[in-house]
Amino acid sequence: MPSQAELDLLLSDPEAFLRQHAIRWAGKGPDTQQNITAAIIDATVDSQARVRTASKFLGFGNAKANVSSFILRDTAYASGQLGAPGTLQFPAVWSGYAAGQARDANLPTVGGPDIMFTPEFTGCAAVCTVNPDGSAKFSHYNLLQPGKAETLDAVQMRARAEETYDNGFHIMTKETQRTHGKAPVAAMRSTAIGFRRHGRWEFWVQHREVKAVGSTGSTIQIRAVVRLH
Repeated sequence: MPSQAELDLLLSDPEAFLRQHAIRWAGKGPDTQQNITAAIIDATVDSQARVRTASKFLGFGNAKANVSSFILRDTAYASGQLGAPGTLQFPAVWSGYAAGQARDANLPTVGGPDIMFTPEFTGCAAVCTVNPDGSAKFSHYNLLQPGKAETLDAVQMRARAEETYDNGFHIMTKETQRTHGKAPVAAMRSTAIGFRRHGRWEFWVQHREVKAVGSTGSTIQIRAVVRLH
């Protein structure tokens, strides 16, 4: 179950948290940007998470260590899970999300929560820019190929971002996301978190590869934690 110390780490140093714990967004959220009450919930019943360490095992490669696995939810949509042991609640910014559409979040230098969440990435694109004053814009693109259930490719996602970002941007597409796996496969999942540090926003992404175990469980390998901007 999540501890207060683990939540404190998430809220003060998301990069360090993402390197030590697997975490993903689950369930619904508002269609547009809003301040929400989020919950961090234990997820080890559903999956086992592992991360490579700097140590060696039998002299070959980097050893792996088991780490905690958590899910994040909007409490307005998660009443059935809020009674789970150790569940902790806290304020956060929600980026907004709508299937088949793009959603933008404008993040100020002061006021409101210092942490932003968005749905887990399995094929969407994340786009962001940080302004000179520390404010930022973040976008979650669930834009689809005409007549298909498949999201746009990298070239198309970049073209869309160029239409709405006037002063440059950073982008994570499904193609760049999948390069972090052992093979560029669709089993990659990514969590993006925005964090306001001393009045300036930054964005971190945890890339995970998911492998099925038996008929119900899965093993999650944290492949990389990178700064999007």
